[in-house]
Amino acid sequence: MNEVREIVTKAIVAKGKKYISLSHNITSNKSPYSILGCWVINHEFEANRNEDLIDINGAFEVNIWYSTEENMRTDVIREKVAYKKDIKVKRIVNEYLKNTDDVLVKILKHPTVTNAKIIDGEIKIDVDFEILAEVIGETKMQVTVFTPITIDEDIEDLDIEVNEDFLR
Repeated sequence: MNEVREIVTKAIVAKGKKYISLSHNITSNKSPYSILGCWVINHEFEANRNEDLIDINGAFEVNIWYSTEENMRTDVIREKVAYKKDIKVKRIVNEYLKNTDDVLVKILKHPTVTNAKIIDGEIKIDVDFEILAEVIGETKMQVTVFTPITIDEDIEDLDIEVNEDFLR
């Protein structure tokens, strides 16, 4: 005979993903002539739940290697860029205990500079990255439980099924 039981478990109850593009202007003490390299390091962020949105507050450091004085000298600019973005999450499970929410955020594509150019003595950069946000909450699920046959009944059935004259 089988029975149906409810189990309380943690599961992903909402999910969302966002591709983020940022533009930022950086001013240098020296007049840049050409950009030799540009990269992003030290990406950090925090995530908080706000109804059907996940608020992301983050920052990363941009390092730009550039030439000055008509390619005669080089220098590096280091600047921290802060951002605030919201990720809309779609509810997967409707019934769950709302006071047990946890937010899990993963970086699917790390921040990279996709474009850097000099405009009127400033360096304009474009940075792209992608974030996945999941809300984990406690929910109930129903499972079917099959009652096991007792060991004594199994052994008695074996005596009936064994043919002792089989090897003769």
